[in-house]
Parts: sequence; C-alpha cells; structure tokens
Amino acid sequence: MKRILTLAIVLFTHHSLGQTTFQTYDLVVSDPAAVVAAIDKYQASPTGQSNSASVVLYAYVAAGANTATHAINVVHPSPSDMDANLALNESQDQAVFLAEIREVATVTSRAMGETLLIGGNPENITSANPAVMRYLMSVSDPAAYAQAFSSFLGQNPDIGVSYLSSMMADGTNPETHVVLNYANSVGELFINQPQTLEGWAEYSSAVKGLRTIESTAIATEVKRWVP
Repeated sequence: MKRILTLAIVLFTHHSLGQTTFQTYDLVVSDPAAVVAAIDKYQASPTGQSNSASVVLYAYVAAGANTATHAINVVHPSPSDMDANLALNESQDQAVFLAEIREVATVTSRAMGETLLIGGNPENITSANPAVMRYLMSVSDPAAYAQAFSSFLGQNPDIGVSYLSSMMADGTNPETHVVLNYANSVGELFINQPQTLEGWAEYSSAVKGLRTIESTAIATEVKRWVP
C-alpha cells in the first residue's frame, strides 16, 4: 500500500539541507481534535520543551488506496539532534503522549529520510493551513536527478515551496525519493501544476528515464509545532 509522505514546511530559499532528517507516521484518526490536544500537551511538557524537532500534523485530501486519514511528521535539525530527541522517548511525558494517541489513532506506517534540497520563497506561503502535493519516486541516478530538480526550482522562485528528500527506511515500499510542492491551498496546487511552470520541458527531458513516479497524493497542514 502506498503512503503519503509529508515534510514540515521549513520555508527557506533554494539551498541544500542534507543534514535535516525526518520521521513520518501515517495514522487512521478517529478524533483529530484529540490528536492536536495530545501534541499540544507533549510540546508543553518538560520533555517536549527539551526536544529540538519540529512537528507537523497533516490531513489527507486525496491518497488513493492509502487508508490513513492523517500523518505526523517530525523534522530534526541534524542526525545528532535526532539521536538526542530519540533518547527522550524513554520519558514519562512520551509514555503519556503515546497512550493518549493510541486512544484515538492507529499508526499504519513509519518511515525515515533526509531532506536534500528546498526551493521557493517564504513569502509565497501565507496560509496557516497550506496544501502539499506529494510525488513518491524511484530514482535510478540521484545525483543527476537532484541537479535537474535544482535547476527547475531555480527558474520558479515565486511559486510556493518545494522539497526533494531521500528515503532511508521505508519498509518494502519501492520509492527512494519524495518531492513535495507546497501552495496556499489545494486550488493553488491545481493552478501551479509543475507542467505549467518555467523550464518544465527541459526538466522533463532531463529526468526522463531517471525516475519513476510510484504514487501521488494531496494533504493539508492542520497544525505545526516549532521549538
């Protein structure tokens, strides 16, 4: 079963973020408000205050055969920060958080990866609940693909915010990379589809044979917690 992978919207101009790591969880949620309340409570706890990760909750709009309704993404500034944050999982605050989440949600998948490139402008995203279009891909030549993607992003600095990430642990799913394109709304995603942007023909030609799109999906951000 394909999943929606989501990344927090860390709004930077185009550059490399090769040390930013993330965890992502798909969930079937029966009470979204209770999930928000549980994260709020954890973030306000002593353990949450010590955690350097950003947390984002998403609601899926279109996910194909994926049965999950929501996703939680946890973004760490670096691998060493990830180690420190994972060590906090033994805390009582974490135990309480997990118990509260289990009452209203079931985790259906887990994955980990690394953010490679970000393009766009923070001023492009003004909505408190932006939308994201996700492309899960199998890439045969990561370096060549990253170069083509970087060039494409550089030609469209005024359109949303986009991410290229690699997957390190994703179970049996075939994808090796994920691209996420953010906009202020679902409608804006439709208006600014990649094939309508500057440099699409060159980009499409450059990546032909380099990547296979395994699945696509759309989600909206519910809430973001930043340390």
